[in-house]
Formats: sequence, C-alpha cells, structure tokens
Amino acid sequence: MAAPIDDTIAQKIFKAIEEQSDALKKIGGHLSKLKESKLKKAIHVEIHDEDEREDWDEKDKAECERNEQFEKCAADTVATKEKMDKMQLAFR
Repeated sequence: MAAPIDDTIAQKIFKAIEEQSDALKKIGGHLSKLKESKLKKAIHVEIHDEDEREDWDEKDKAECERNEQFEKCAADTVATKEKMDKMQLAFR
C-alpha cells in the first residue's frame, strides 16, 4: 500500500502542474498566432512583360503558369480558411 501524500507535497505538485499547463497554453497561443501570420503573409507575385515571356523556352513558360495557378490556389485557400473560421466563431 502506498503511503499517503503530505498536503504540502500535494500542493507543490498541483502548483507545478498548473504552471506547466499555463506555459503550454501560452505556447499554443503563440503557435496559433504564428500559423495565422504565415497564412496572412502577402503572396509575392512577379509580373512579367509579354515581350519578356516570348524569349522564354517552353519549360520556363510552363513553370510560370504553374506558379501563377499555385498562387491563385493559395489565395483561394486562405480566403476559404478565413470564411470557415468566421463560421466556427458564429456557432460557438
């Protein structure tokens, strides 16, 4: 049979658990803010002249088109996430 724990020891254990819980909450909050800031980061868009594009080979043109599609998809994803977050807040 285990010996009973002294009240002072139990209080110290409880206090340590609370402190760790508070620290974990702060870390979670910081991670959430970091994720939000990464999602809200401005998307870098390079605008190229049509004359300049004519000098590119097919590989460069395909890569540019792929990048443009990705940037549009990323912007759509961020907008959708923001809408979903607003909807979740409305249901809370």
